[in-house]
Amino acid sequence: MHSRDPHDPFALTLVSSHRTSEGLVSYLRCACGAWEVRTSRLVATASPTGMRPR
Repeated sequence: MHSRDPHDPFALTLVSSHRTSEGLVSYLRCACGAWEVRTSRLVATASPTGMRPR
């Protein structure tokens, strides 16, 4: 999956999480190589370098 939609939660691996003044921030990596950054208010994705968006 290479879109702005959240990735399959079963394909994600938690890499790191940190408590901040805004709440918990989690960094997850998808089996396809994409990264997600999740907070209580936001999910952001980043494609692996060199991949073209579909």
